[in-house]
Amino acid sequence: MPYEWGGTTILQEGTALPDKRRVLGHPDQLVLTDLRDWLAAGDREEMRRVIRTLEREHGLPTDRRTGTFDRRAWIVWRFVVSKTTYAHDPGSHRLLDFWQFPAETIALGQGDCEDTSFLLASLLLAASISPFCVRVVFGWIKRCDERSSERHAWPIYKDERGTWRILESTLAAAELPDEWPSADDKARPGSRPYYKPDICLNNHHVWEVRELRSQFVSEFIRCYSLGRRRDN
Repeated sequence: MPYEWGGTTILQEGTALPDKRRVLGHPDQLVLTDLRDWLAAGDREEMRRVIRTLEREHGLPTDRRTGTFDRRAWIVWRFVVSKTTYAHDPGSHRLLDFWQFPAETIALGQGDCEDTSFLLASLLLAASISPFCVRVVFGWIKRCDERSSERHAWPIYKDERGTWRILESTLAAAELPDEWPSADDKARPGSRPYYKPDICLNNHHVWEVRELRSQFVSEFIRCYSLGRRRDN
């Protein structure tokens, strides 16, 4: 099912989460943290330091020629899946799901789906890829060997042809595909893994994500009805 992967409606409320961080040394004191704060790391020195290493050791492009942005995305994706391992969040005290900031995930070398998604998206931004082309999506995934869906987070990137691509951050390095999958292909019922988005965000906004088909049908019906009223 096609989705408006870049976001349908900007969410003005409910973007701050009360239960993902706590004050250091004070496990009883939770910190209200905005979703976008996890992607603000793209502007910080620790992410720029990683980018400089990728430029020096992995040939990360710095020019703006055609194809260089897609190559940046590939190199960053490969780096994240190579340098991090998936680790279930054991929770801590009152935090059932503790979210790491990108620098923490780099330091630990591990994280769960949202930790590695925030890292990958922050590095894409630090690599001078436009926020217009970067999102972290929260929704559901149904894997190959599962009957039911589970909550999941994953990064997406709009390539230079304008197609949104899923850059799954929880893969092992050996699982990195030869071609990056289209987000729409992976959102079709029957696909495995099957991705179903709820919201997406970058470092500026949080959006609701809706199906494109329902929007187009509604718009067609609205315009058709207006046209008929004019004719009558």
